[in-house]
Amino acid sequence: MDYQLDKWKRQDWRKHTRHYSCEVRQNLFGQWVVLRRWGRVSAFQGQSSETMCDRYEQALKIFDGVVKRRERRGYSYW
Repeated sequence: MDYQLDKWKRQDWRKHTRHYSCEVRQNLFGQWVVLRRWGRVSAFQGQSSETMCDRYEQALKIFDGVVKRRERRGYSYW
């Protein structure tokens, strides 16, 4: 298995009492995964969503879409 750690990305945002994070990484099988987590800052657990991607470029496209959406909605980098 050949992990490409230099391509992994992560970004965190915060808006008042809400938080959001997005990661591009590989799972144990080397497949690219986009992991999104969100919820209240004070909550122990929030919600999450994983999207499996066939290629790194596909995962980056999803990641960039999340970045644009967070900026439009007024979230700041954490």
